[in-house]
Amino acid sequence: MKKIITLSCLCLCSIFWAYGQPTNFTTSDYWKHQRKEVFFGVGATNFLGDLGGLNRIGTDYSPMDLEWLVTRPSGHIGYRYRFRPWFLTKSILQYGILKGDDALTQEPARHYRNLLVRTHLIEFSQHLEFIVYNNEHFGKRYKIHGLKGMRNKNTLIYLFSGISVFAYIPQGSGDGGWTNLRPLHTEGQGLPGGPNQYKLINYGIPFGLGCKIGLDALWRLSFELSYTKTFTDYLDDVSSVYYDNDAINAAYGSTAAYFADPSSGEFSNWTDPGQMRGDSKQKDAYFFFNASIIRNITYKRSKKLKFQYRARY
Repeated sequence: MKKIITLSCLCLCSIFWAYGQPTNFTTSDYWKHQRKEVFFGVGATNFLGDLGGLNRIGTDYSPMDLEWLVTRPSGHIGYRYRFRPWFLTKSILQYGILKGDDALTQEPARHYRNLLVRTHLIEFSQHLEFIVYNNEHFGKRYKIHGLKGMRNKNTLIYLFSGISVFAYIPQGSGDGGWTNLRPLHTEGQGLPGGPNQYKLINYGIPFGLGCKIGLDALWRLSFELSYTKTFTDYLDDVSSVYYDNDAINAAYGSTAAYFADPSSGEFSNWTDPGQMRGDSKQKDAYFFFNASIIRNITYKRSKKLKFQYRARY
């Protein structure tokens, strides 16, 4: 009798093990079951430029100079392809609003400058991702009453970098709402001794890290933080020195003159021609924090097997 009971228990354990055995993506070729993914989501943006910042002189390249009150929303869609167990490539299209406001800092020179700028930015990026931690396997294929510890595991932590191409439109705030700043030549672009006009399409180098959390074999959530160093200093339309405001007024009109120097005039010598308006030695940078919903479009559930299994129990 004891032998029969023991044999029966062994058989039952074998059945449970067979149906609940996890399938590791990172061994053999099982990772190919999640090779293709599409995703979309929302997020937030912030940037390091010449405007706003903390109540002191800006710190080059430092996230400690971020002004959190100007954080703005963003949205994105993308596609990810996993060509090796530990390497992936990702294409992502995202839109965000960047904002800088001198009124939020008590640093005297920047506060007196009194510029308020928002920038619409649309970016296409190609990333290469490297997985530094993973815990991936299918759990039990079917729901067996009382069977525990065999749930789906789809957790990844990864680093990424790549290249970004973006278009942007900086705008200034005035009595009539928001005005596009580039056509106003606020630093004397096109005038004698003035800088060259900047382009509205540029590129950058993104760096970041992310985490993906599996909901089941098909769906995941991800959270990413990226920092993009650009090759332009005009995301906020501010870069170098003040130009002669009377010359800007004569060439481009009173609106251009106002956005070139909206200060109160209390310390007029602070905005004389040649005085510092921005720091042209440091290029702008921006941040994206994204939350995404991910759909695995490679792996498909088998409803037929599910029906067959349930018919047996």
